[in-house]
Amino acid sequence: MQHQQQQQLDTESDYPTAIELLRQRSQRLATRLQQTQKEFATKLPNTSDYPLIEQKANQFMRNYVSQSQTQLPQQRSMPTLNVAAATGTATANHVQQQQHQQQQQQHQQNHLTHMPLPMSGYPYPMPSYGMPMHSLTAAAATATTTAAAMPPTHQQQQQQQQQQQQQQEQKRKRKSRQVLNGEVDALKELVLRLACLSPDIKAHAQQFITQNEVLAQLDWLNFSDGQPLNRANNYMTANLMRLSGAPIARRIDGGMDMHRQQQMQHQLQLQQQQQRSTARLPANQVHPMNQMRFGEVLRSRRDSDLSTTSSSSTAATPQQQQYQQQQQQSDNSGAQSPRKRNRNRKKRTDKNTPRSLQTELEAMRSYINKIVQQYVGSEQQLPQELVFKGDYGDLETHARRLVAAGYGRIVEEEIRVNRKNNRQAFITMSTDRETLERDGIVLLPVARRYAFEGDTVRAFVLNVGAAVSKTTDASSGAIIGGKGSLSLAEDEELSDETESQDSDDDSVTVIASDNCPKAFVIAIVKQTELRQIVGNISFTNPTKLCDDELFYKFRPFDLRMPMVYIPQASCAAHLGGKQIDEVCGLLYLAHILETDSNGHCIAELVQPLGRVGDLDSELKAILFHNSLRDIVPYEERFNKMYADAAPAVTADDLVNRRDMRKSCVFTIDPLTARDLDDALSIEKISENEFEVGVHISDVSHYLQENSELDNIVKERSTSIYLANEVIHMLPKTLCFRCSLLPGEDKYSFSVFWRMDGQGKQLGKPAFTRSIINSCSQFAYEHAQKIIDYPSEPFTEDDFPNILNGFTVNDIVQRVTWLHGIASNMRTKRFDNGALTINNAKVRFTLDPLEGEPIGFEIEQQREANHMIEEFMLLANQAVAKFIHDAFPKIAVLRNHPPPLTKSLRSLREKLQAHGLDLDYSSSKALQASMQKICQEAADPVAMSACLSQLLMKPMARATYICSDGKTEPSDLWHYALSIPIYTHFTSPIRRYPDVMVHRLLAAGLNYCTAPERTPEELHHLTKIANDRKYNAKQAGDDSSNLFFKRYVSNRQVVYMRAVVMEIFQHMMNVVTLESGHVISINYKMQRVLIDTHNAPNFILVAERNLKQPPYKLQFLSVVPIRLIIWDGKLTGFLLTHDQRQKGPNMEHPSSRKDKKQQQQQQPARNNNKLIKNVHIRNVQQQAQEQQRLRRQQQQQRMLALQKNSS
Repeated sequence: MQHQQQQQLDTESDYPTAIELLRQRSQRLATRLQQTQKEFATKLPNTSDYPLIEQKANQFMRNYVSQSQTQLPQQRSMPTLNVAAATGTATANHVQQQQHQQQQQQHQQNHLTHMPLPMSGYPYPMPSYGMPMHSLTAAAATATTTAAAMPPTHQQQQQQQQQQQQQQEQKRKRKSRQVLNGEVDALKELVLRLACLSPDIKAHAQQFITQNEVLAQLDWLNFSDGQPLNRANNYMTANLMRLSGAPIARRIDGGMDMHRQQQMQHQLQLQQQQQRSTARLPANQVHPMNQMRFGEVLRSRRDSDLSTTSSSSTAATPQQQQYQQQQQQSDNSGAQSPRKRNRNRKKRTDKNTPRSLQTELEAMRSYINKIVQQYVGSEQQLPQELVFKGDYGDLETHARRLVAAGYGRIVEEEIRVNRKNNRQAFITMSTDRETLERDGIVLLPVARRYAFEGDTVRAFVLNVGAAVSKTTDASSGAIIGGKGSLSLAEDEELSDETESQDSDDDSVTVIASDNCPKAFVIAIVKQTELRQIVGNISFTNPTKLCDDELFYKFRPFDLRMPMVYIPQASCAAHLGGKQIDEVCGLLYLAHILETDSNGHCIAELVQPLGRVGDLDSELKAILFHNSLRDIVPYEERFNKMYADAAPAVTADDLVNRRDMRKSCVFTIDPLTARDLDDALSIEKISENEFEVGVHISDVSHYLQENSELDNIVKERSTSIYLANEVIHMLPKTLCFRCSLLPGEDKYSFSVFWRMDGQGKQLGKPAFTRSIINSCSQFAYEHAQKIIDYPSEPFTEDDFPNILNGFTVNDIVQRVTWLHGIASNMRTKRFDNGALTINNAKVRFTLDPLEGEPIGFEIEQQREANHMIEEFMLLANQAVAKFIHDAFPKIAVLRNHPPPLTKSLRSLREKLQAHGLDLDYSSSKALQASMQKICQEAADPVAMSACLSQLLMKPMARATYICSDGKTEPSDLWHYALSIPIYTHFTSPIRRYPDVMVHRLLAAGLNYCTAPERTPEELHHLTKIANDRKYNAKQAGDDSSNLFFKRYVSNRQVVYMRAVVMEIFQHMMNVVTLESGHVISINYKMQRVLIDTHNAPNFILVAERNLKQPPYKLQFLSVVPIRLIIWDGKLTGFLLTHDQRQKGPNMEHPSSRKDKKQQQQQQPARNNNKLIKNVHIRNVQQQAQEQQRLRRQQQQQRMLALQKNSS
């Protein structure tokens, strides 16, 4: 149709036809807008603008449309369009209906008057034309007047046909917006072309558009005289006017046209200038053009809803059907807008769409050619011999060609997969942590040949320095969010989807890879041994892959893994005769069999682990997921070995042991601690000289090297601390035997120092085996009370029982001495370059009846904690030096390498952009910079939380090492403590390396022979210890996250304050200040509008109704958020203005049905609460009774000891 219109404008004689066509189109469009505005006004009654628009539209229809034929002289016949053809299928009364419609149309024409279009200055002769009203009647009269005038039978048939049309239009809702935009564009093109003919026509057109409230919503331009404008120039000019700040009328956003605007070069330049000017604004001030952009998007979304409503309630006209057919033809021919292409791409990569080998190969070719072209530059032509056209077997040859051309190099290294986005993988380019060379990055699963985490690969990596990454200018931004409810559209998905489907869209990138050289994998050299994974599966809706075999989807816990497929035929044994509700949401352990050539990861089920949502099952799955499946309870025979009471100490037991049972020795641990590894003592020798002792449980006295139990313990290597329980490294009875409980004789290993009140050592430390009897079990809270109030007259009621004849004043005095010395030692340690990064550790309060979390708190690190920490560090350092001097080849030490310099440099650049300076030249400089930045920040708590998270990434993990082969001082240096040598000695009940250190210390003191293990065995044991420690920490963190999710789920919604840590194009990461959790906020799920044109520098957030001005969020901004569990995931949301006004006590939005259910269940819940409260009181009373009995037993033992000594 548009092509025909352009042909009509090619000759001067057809100008009147064009004018008449303009009149027709404006009438038809105004009618359409009037109807849709009226429908949308009823749909949004709270929107104040639409009643006014409706009133103006009605006035326009009365003054213009209904009087459009008043004074036109003559009529010339024009082709009439068959309106009945738009109604649907032919029926038996089709001819009669057509005649009846023509009669109705003629009846309308006879009663309509004519009104001339003002064209007094038009230089050409203007013949008269009859105004055919078919387009008007098709849009309005067909649905009302025609139906009302028909006989009843005709009316029923017409209603049936209209229902059929509505059903068809319901299926094409997405295209209705394009239909309306097409009509708008065609009208604007005609007006622009005609406006170039005469100044009078331009003036009349401007006046007509300005005075009409409906047409004034379109994006009209200030026309240049005599300059014909095409469609592209129209949008270019509109954007230039918008960006320059010129006043323009409102517009109906066409979506795909908006995308075309963003591709214009002049617009990019102007937007970059605007971005630079906006960046210079204060943090709380928003550029006015950004606020205008929000208004356009809001109107665009309203018009989209309006168009969809209209398409479902109004019969399609023949012109609309013709336009839709043209759109369908253009879609089929590939002439699609970028947004349409993206939508089709999502359809092609649907989860149920099988991928072919050819598709994977094409994706591989496209990726390789794309990264190489980006390396050489888009302005240079890539030589044909460097264009990859082969298959997988040709990758080696092609990589060698690229190497010969000087584009990169071939390496063989382990591959690491991004934990948050399994589409990204990294190849280590250098093991030197101080190098600035960045790792290679692979951005496509097929381009890494579907290698798993830890696989050794042969890969080609481009050189550094090319523009190899996607730009992040303003053209890549968009306005996202604004959802009215918590849901996603059919073609939307969350950014953390683990489906590994290939596409050319790398917008899901989570980690900025601007400075990482691109790479691709040639082949997998060695596969990692870890091929067992944990995940959930529902034995429903099997998927057909490339062949005819059906598979069930298995979603791994590990986000580095792609979607896994389980053959349906192999699941029969696991299904049995279970019902459909019994096979949904199950937890399983699976073994990976292969990754086929199409990238599908095929596996088989090994064993069930439980059901999703069951707390015990999910904790079990966490252990399996973190490679701790072999940690099982000890056999009963090992517990029986130490179940009886410890035998009395004999004279033989005191050989080579210092008897400290009559000294004032006490423990200070967390309030809920059960494994008491360490105790302290201090005695004043002279005015400014003290003897300080650290006493550690002597586990090696019971755990003999190479015994059956020892060989089990060395494989367990560490205790596992979950959120609700501890899985002990030792049998529980042995833990109890070794724990330094008060009032009991315990074997220990002790270190003594002579030092003054300033913490200066007055000689070398002394090491000895010992036997102690602790006089009291203090908690950190008790010691902190003494530190805070040293002059307070404390009584026995303020502390736990104090035994062995010591008093409260004895303990208070010794805690005061220890605190004074430790404070000076801590100050000196940080002066020497020590570094500490505070990470929040959450401790949960559990329901004693059900085990569910009912509260949480962050463990506070106060001066009492620091006091104990200083003496434990001092003991570990002293023992490390002693055992390394005694056994330089087999010493078990603790090493901490320096952080990644390249990552610290990136962080420094990020902070410098916000006026903050980070000096990482040494650990001392880094600590000083952190303290200065936090102290000068507006919100020191938020700054500390954000910096702690950002600094964890470049920091290396401390590891256990065997000293064999470590000849350089840097091999033994501990970066964070800034000391030359270090080990673990103070926690043998929960760490096996400490047991090995105890044996080395005993051998160095000539208490026993040297350990029998060779350096090779020690290297192996330290590797086991490192792996176990890391896995145990991950399991503890996973359990903490699980309990936090259940806490949020039980509360339904939790409100917190968070600080912005990272901003990306589609999401941002924030750190909660109350719990220290890193939360990802997905823009598309938000109820507020989010403008990402300036990401990653900042984003703009606005309300959907634009009643409040937009506000800026950037790095280090503090923002309130709400947390809920959606689709089983912890999901964060920005608060709307109303939610911020109501505060954190606002009711969680839920449906009326849910509220009724809650009201009905409230009495039952109250009863449950009463039962729980009674149970809690009973448990507390039982605990108090047990504590009272324990005190009596201790007093009886003390009396017995006194009688024996007397």
